[in-house]
Amino acid sequence: MTAPSVSLRHELLDLLACPDDGTSLNGWDGITEQGFLTCGGCGRAYPVIDGLPRLLPQAMEEAPPSIGGGGGHEFAQKRQEMAARDAQVAMYDSNLPLRLFSLPEIPLTLHYLWLEPDVLMLEGGCGTGRMTAAFAARVRGLICIDFSAASLQAARAKLSPELAAKVLFVQADLCHLPLLSDAFDRVGSFQVLEHLPTADARERAVAELTRVLQARARGGRLALSAYRWGPPLSWGAQKEGHHEGGIPFFRSTWTELSRLVAPHIAVEQHTCALLYHYLLWGRKV
Repeated sequence: MTAPSVSLRHELLDLLACPDDGTSLNGWDGITEQGFLTCGGCGRAYPVIDGLPRLLPQAMEEAPPSIGGGGGHEFAQKRQEMAARDAQVAMYDSNLPLRLFSLPEIPLTLHYLWLEPDVLMLEGGCGTGRMTAAFAARVRGLICIDFSAASLQAARAKLSPELAAKVLFVQADLCHLPLLSDAFDRVGSFQVLEHLPTADARERAVAELTRVLQARARGGRLALSAYRWGPPLSWGAQKEGHHEGGIPFFRSTWTELSRLVAPHIAVEQHTCALLYHYLLWGRKV
């Protein structure tokens, strides 16, 4: 790894924080494959496995790995989805409709986010890296979080060495971001919000995504997408339920989505041109 890459890696590491108390972490060099990041507040040691910091909140680590019938505690639901995501990595990457959907979604997203070579970006819920390379190619540094370790490994494997040197992949929960506040110039989260298991979880995720975004005065921009509910999708489709493996979904009307984000995001523009998704852009309130 070149010296500038080491410097950037340390800069990205300095943005990490304990997901439980928000205190800075230290101990891992950002390069070796194994290690620990230790919280200076609570003292909890978070493992780094295969180069991936595992920064899940303690309540999620302690939740049972599965639940019956798709109900139960939020963290247990998330653990069940995590297992499903890990198991479905190959299936997700071979999803032709999703790849075709990305053709208009990615240019629209890039147009608004206005990515520049000096910005730092967070991709919240990167999955297997459907959009990651497009972001990494345009920014100075990128942190990608997802709670599926297998998805993170797949996303990292898709990057060239040059792009991989600019990206830090972290296993984390979108509702408990292990990141400092006001740290990023750009934040994006796509096809993630609709899979959070409760209304409270969706609200916390939006609050967390905006917490780590810089204020409007400093140029911060955010984009996110979410499942859409309305004609023609409301004719015969389920508004909410579970995909294969117990992955929850919730389709929002524009009124529901705008009410969800209003306390945190000043929406500047949105579109439903992508048919089954809303895509919105805005700034921190």
